Amino acid sequence: MKNKIQLLVSLFVVLLSAFGAIAQTKKVPYRIGDNYFINNTVTEDQLANPIITDAMKFSEIFGMATVMGPKGAPTNIDFKKEFVIAIFQKASDIDLSYKAISLTKTAPKKLLLTYEEKWGKKLTFTMRPFLLLIVNKKHLGDLKLKVIKK
Repeated sequence: MKNKIQLLVSLFVVLLSAFGAIAQTKKVPYRIGDNYFINNTVTEDQLANPIITDAMKFSEIFGMATVMGPKGAPTNIDFKKEFVIAIFQKASDIDLSYKAISLTKTAPKKLLLTYEEKWGKKLTFTMRPFLLLIVNKKHLGDLKLKVIKK
């Protein structure tokens, strides 16, 4: 009987620890940044860390791509309250798209961005697609990337 009680207590402690780890993982809200382009002078090493926290650094990398229509203005970013996570690669003639799957807080000051990278057909021109996530600065922390390649 004593062994059964010890086993049940041990099992309870393990389950409690597992639920505690799950409870720490929390979804972080974000917005997608639209109607921007990557400046032609930008190299991959300029964005070794995909987190951009100020407007000056952002404008060194991105320009505004305003188009006609109701959704034609670039997404507004308030760098006093928000930061940006930018994912991109060098220009390529292979069709490439990115899709954010989730942004989660895995621990205090620790973020995990899971995104999809989908490669397609060869193109007759080069392109430089990117993914811009706009996030409230209260969630700012170290970022880990998880890529799902398709």
